[in-house]
Formats: sequence, C-alpha cells, structure tokens
Amino acid sequence: MPHRPRLRIAIIGGGIGGLTAALALIAADATVTVYERTAHLVDQGAGVTLAPNATKVLYRLGLGPLLEATAVAQPVSEYRDGRTGAVLRRIERQASQQVYGAPHLRMHRWDLQAALIDGLATVAPEALRQGWRLETIAQNADTVTLGFDGGRLEEADLVIGADGVHSVVRERLFPATPAEFVGHVAWRGLVPTADLPARLCESVVAFGFGRMINRYAVRRGELMNLVCFAQRNAWEAEGWTIAAPLSELQAEFSDFDAQTRALIDRVPADRLFKWGLFGRAPLASWVRGRVVLLGDAAHPMLPFLGQGAAMAIEDAYILARALALEDDVDRGLARFQAARLERVGHVTQRAAKQAGMFYGDPGAYSLQRDLTDKPIDLFTYDAVAVPI
Repeated sequence: MPHRPRLRIAIIGGGIGGLTAALALIAADATVTVYERTAHLVDQGAGVTLAPNATKVLYRLGLGPLLEATAVAQPVSEYRDGRTGAVLRRIERQASQQVYGAPHLRMHRWDLQAALIDGLATVAPEALRQGWRLETIAQNADTVTLGFDGGRLEEADLVIGADGVHSVVRERLFPATPAEFVGHVAWRGLVPTADLPARLCESVVAFGFGRMINRYAVRRGELMNLVCFAQRNAWEAEGWTIAAPLSELQAEFSDFDAQTRALIDRVPADRLFKWGLFGRAPLASWVRGRVVLLGDAAHPMLPFLGQGAAMAIEDAYILARALALEDDVDRGLARFQAARLERVGHVTQRAAKQAGMFYGDPGAYSLQRDLTDKPIDLFTYDAVAVPI
C-alpha cells in the first residue's frame, strides 16, 4: 500500500483548542502550522477548570510535567448557599486519578496556554506563527487557500477553525448565526493569596437567587480566581475585557455570606473585568469542504459546567484520531463530526440547565437533588480511547 502523503494542516487560532489540535495532529504525523492573529499572546488573567476528561488528553500528549508545575488540585470543592454560607454539598476531588484515570486540575489560563506553547515548541519549533490575521478563505476540491493581512497567501490540505466564539472561519464559510445575549453577565478577577486567611483559599461555589460566584486557587496556589455571574435582561458590549468598578461587584453580592464578600473586597480594583455571555444557534454541520470547526468556533456553550475548554480539547484529539483512521480526508472529517455531535450537544444542554439550578433557591429540594447527580458521563469520557 502506498504511503499517504503528510497532510498539510493550517489551524486558525492559537488558543487552547488550536494548540491541542496541533500537538495531537503532529503526533499523528501531519505537518501543522498554527496561525494566531495577535502578534504577542498575553496573560488575560483568568482561571480554567480541567476536569479529568480534559487532563486525560493533555497527559497523553506529554504535558503532565508542564501542567503540574503550576496547576492546583484542591482536594475538596464545596457548594454553599450564597446568602448563609451553609454547605450544601462537598465533592472529594483527591481521588480523581483513581476514579477517572486522570486528575482534576485548576489552572491560570495563561499557564495552560504557555504549557501548550512550550509543548508545541518542543516537537515543531516553527509551527506557531503570530501576527497572522485571516481575511479570506477559498478552496477547491482538495486545497484551501488562506489570505492573511498584508497580502500573504498560504495553502493547506485542511483548515481547522479554532478561533473562538467570534470565529472568522465560521463567519466566512458557514451560515450566519448572530451572537445573542443569553441573560447572564459575568465578572472575573484574581486575588493574591499571600495575606489571605486559609478559609478564603478554599474551592467554593456560592449561589442562589439569580447569582453565582465560583472561586478556586490557581498558579501553585498563589492566586484565587473569582468568576461571578448574575442575571440581566439586556447587554450591549460583547468583549470580555471590559473594566468594571469594584463597587459594582460589591453591590451585586452585598447580601452574600461574609467569606464571599471578604474575598470580593480584596480583588485589585484595576484588575476586575466583566462581560456579557452570548450564544449562537447550533450549526447543522461543522464541516465545509476541507474546512472544519472545533471548540467555541463550532459550539459555544455556557460556562456553568466548567467544560468549555474540555470540549475543545476533546474535539482536538478526536479530530486527530479520525483523520489518522481514514485515508480520505472527507471521510475523516465525517467520522470526527459523527463522534462529537451527540456528546457536545449533551454537554451544552447540561451547561444551560446548570445555570438555572445555580440561580434558584439553594434550599429547594429539586436543586439539592440535581446537585447530587454524579457527572459520570462527563468525566469518564476518554477521547484517547473511545470508539469513533
């Protein structure tokens, strides 16, 4: 049997999904170039949850030591009544490795991105190109031509759009699905832990009555990441780096428990940001010829399950596996999509449902019942080994 030529794959977007896809595809013997529009990737000051279904992939790609250099694996997470601080449920995380085959980690988003960049630099030092802003896409039966700013042209056998919820690839080739505000506004901030009492360094979700705040340690425990949500009827700006006054967040959560208020008070006033949560109607297909979407570009979801990054990581690895299993690229893309549509649709629906649970009365029996449901299908999923 003749050896199949190496696929030339262009990935648009140097975020978590795009970089994971690059590593997985290089391991599957593809030639990969990642085009990132920003000239310099920067620390955006946010945390990210990596549940076992995500860390299984990252460890498989050899990133374990890089993750462990900064990640935090807090042994316990608590769900608390936002107003009283009463503990409704405790989740033991320290047995994650034994139960699910991979750890449950929290990281600073930049630390994760830096680990992926370092991993890519080790196997393909020239693969990441920064300062390349995509403008046009044209394709024939088996070649895609990409036009970048400055008149630069590149060709590839396959293009992966991993450029986020505001995907240019999606905008250029796929049916228009305008972003719609989904009724939630969020704030984020990081609090140094050097002078924090131990009780403020715990992993806690405090919620109820239209609001929720999630806090957990990142960067070797040196910072507490806070992400706070509240319901709103309308929102105009769509960016997620909008500066917010600390007084606004303090007022929003003024009736929450003392620990929550004490941590909010310690957010550096010049490092608090807010954004509105937007959704898009789901696409019937993530594939157009030799172009495929993954992660938020394909299926943006609400953040209430902490699975957005995990879905992009799963997508990336399943795509690499699907392409490796098929001699024909089109069949490989069809196999990828067939393997992911049901899984992603299920998680997207659960994330939306979780928002309603968090915003209700914490003392309601139905809410407590839902919180005791174990996320077996989420965490036991293994993108490395699941049949596709």
